[in-house]
Amino acid sequence: MRRRRKIKFMDAEPLQGKLGQKEALRRLVKYLAPLKLPIIVGLVFTFVLSAINLGQGKLAKELFDVLDPRATPGATHVHAVDRYVGLAFLLFVIRAVVTFITHYAWAYANNRLTLRLRNEVFAHLQSMSVSFFDHRKTGQLMSSLSNDVPQVTDVLDAIRDLITAPIVVVGGIALLFYVNWQLALISCICLPPIAFIIVRATRLIERYTEQLQNHRARVLDIAAETLAAIRIVKSFGNEEYEKRRFARHSSEVARTVLRTARIRHSMRPLVELLGSTAILLVLWYGIRQTVQAENNLTFGSLVWIVMIIQQVAGAARECAAISNHLAVAGVAADRVFTLLDYKSDVQEKPDAIVLKDVAGRLEFDHVSFSYSAGIPVLEDISFAMEAGEVVAVVGPTGAGKTTIAGLIPRFYDVTSGRLTVDGIDIRDCTITSLRDQIGIVPQDTVLFAGTLKDNIAYGRLGATEEEIIEAAKTANAWEFIERQPQGLKTPVGERGVTLSGGQRQRIAIARAVLRDPKILILDEATSSLDSQSEALVQDALQKLVAHRTTLVIAHRLSTVRNADKILVIKEGHIVEAGRHEELLVRGGVYSELYKTQFRRKENESDLDSLD
Repeated sequence: MRRRRKIKFMDAEPLQGKLGQKEALRRLVKYLAPLKLPIIVGLVFTFVLSAINLGQGKLAKELFDVLDPRATPGATHVHAVDRYVGLAFLLFVIRAVVTFITHYAWAYANNRLTLRLRNEVFAHLQSMSVSFFDHRKTGQLMSSLSNDVPQVTDVLDAIRDLITAPIVVVGGIALLFYVNWQLALISCICLPPIAFIIVRATRLIERYTEQLQNHRARVLDIAAETLAAIRIVKSFGNEEYEKRRFARHSSEVARTVLRTARIRHSMRPLVELLGSTAILLVLWYGIRQTVQAENNLTFGSLVWIVMIIQQVAGAARECAAISNHLAVAGVAADRVFTLLDYKSDVQEKPDAIVLKDVAGRLEFDHVSFSYSAGIPVLEDISFAMEAGEVVAVVGPTGAGKTTIAGLIPRFYDVTSGRLTVDGIDIRDCTITSLRDQIGIVPQDTVLFAGTLKDNIAYGRLGATEEEIIEAAKTANAWEFIERQPQGLKTPVGERGVTLSGGQRQRIAIARAVLRDPKILILDEATSSLDSQSEALVQDALQKLVAHRTTLVIAHRLSTVRNADKILVIKEGHIVEAGRHEELLVRGGVYSELYKTQFRRKENESDLDSLD
């Protein structure tokens, strides 16, 4: 059996936090300002809830004192019990209402903060240039939206505990000294080890939290790219390999989660153990004092003290949770703000003009471009496209053809030189008004998981159904749309999986027709189609290019014979320019490319005849 070689995929640039947790948390404060009302309500009612819980101890003391002859000699016990039970029920009702208001206020603030951050991150991603996505994986960006943003809201839990828990601890201890200073001293024995546990656990949790976010992002990377390429995975029979790869990185997540859980969940029982120890010591000493009647300590006072200690222990646990909340929120906020701090390579000038009444003349004026510094893709490219002219760009794979097309709508900015529309440098125009003038029919058509109507209407949002149908007819798409059981309302599946390549391409053309652009870019729009589909698409394209300035990126030279001008590009330079017949006569690069394709076509025809 053939042994499969282990493949190591290179990761894209990770979205590591660069600000530091403290700076990220400081920046987060401005996002809390609009939420001050629910936060204040949450804090106030949290204090009220803590006071009620402490008040229950006082009520319990009075109830037990009624039953203690030493505390209330000669009292009418039955009526006193009725009164205190009634007060207890009223206190429980009030506590239920206060608990609801408290939790709802914090949930509201949490939800609004999540909503604002998620929308801001998504909007920021929409504003980034294409080069940003060239160096990032989809899973990393999804991780920021699905993992980092919700975890930022842990800062609200930290704020709640940071303000309320210490007050409850200090107030509870002060109350203990008020009730019985001896028992208060005994209960404080466990405070130093509790503080040590909290500090130690905080450092470990911060370290593991950052590792966990990175591992989760990698798992989303693998899931996103594998599911997007599921047909390739299955065609090569690599399902088991992908399962192992996903399982390996999922195991890293699981191990890190367990490390964090081990710290977090060992800290809680340790704090509870120390709190319980304090309660036992108080009960042991207090009961001895009460039974021996060596002081005025009653059973009611002892119950009250125990309940106060429970409240203080609970607040101490919340103090311990502060470190965890701040660690999680700090790491997540660091990653989110690092993402928001990325600047688009394509920036719009403050005084950018709006393109109007565009004729469609394009000119590349000594344009050079590099994706990476020092590695030129285009060098000193100069040519003009008159309004309504069809210009084709041909050349070997990797020569820079698609790069030329990507510069026109400012997916990237030129490294040097100028690119103008009607004599106006496109860097002086608003990006929206520039792209409003441009329609693109790509080689790999991207359709959304909606209906046929939705995908055509994406070319011009708000178009009427009549306009959509007319665009579909112009693109030769209506003939297969009307055969669908649901017509325009037929779902296309994710990425248009239910349609053939030719059908998807005609939908893309219909989308461009509906947009009605002045400038049209056809990026190898027929290179992957069979002869029958190509004929339909070519006919639709002929209708589309009429009266539009059109740039055609072509692989099949037979499709550009009628172009007004053909540019031959090789290794980032224009090496030839002219019409089809002129370039064939010259016997240069274009002629060689054409002869090579012609011989290949003859060979394919000979093979077909043998069949």
